[in-house]
Amino acid sequence: MGAETKENMSTTTSPSRPFGVLIVTALLVIAAVYNLWIGFLAIFSSFGENPTWDDIYGIAHTIPTFQLWMFGLLSIFLGLIYFWLTKMTMMGSATAHTIISMFMVINIVFGFFRLPYGWASIVISLLVLLMVNTKSAVNWFKQTA
Repeated sequence: MGAETKENMSTTTSPSRPFGVLIVTALLVIAAVYNLWIGFLAIFSSFGENPTWDDIYGIAHTIPTFQLWMFGLLSIFLGLIYFWLTKMTMMGSATAHTIISMFMVINIVFGFFRLPYGWASIVISLLVLLMVNTKSAVNWFKQTA
């Protein structure tokens, strides 16, 4: 009986996963799927007639094939990073906490360059930044290095 008591006292309990971390995880999965979709769409759009965009003067510009491929590959790579971050977030990795915080600050900064369309990105990134830096979330991410 003495050995059981000593064994039970030596085990540590890990903190429970906060609800905010689950929301962040769901948003990471959505971002991953979105980036993969956009990446494959950009790559496949280069096989037909390349898409065009109109500038402020109404002049149509064709997007080069190289630019579509690079954008597509980088978007796919970012989607895979988001899936990796999802896994690390569910495990409670401090590295994931740092990278998520860094990505959200970068998203907020670049959201200002996309105004007025960047407001949604700024608000979502700010909410995610606040959710991963609550006391319970920080304790969750401190459990592993």
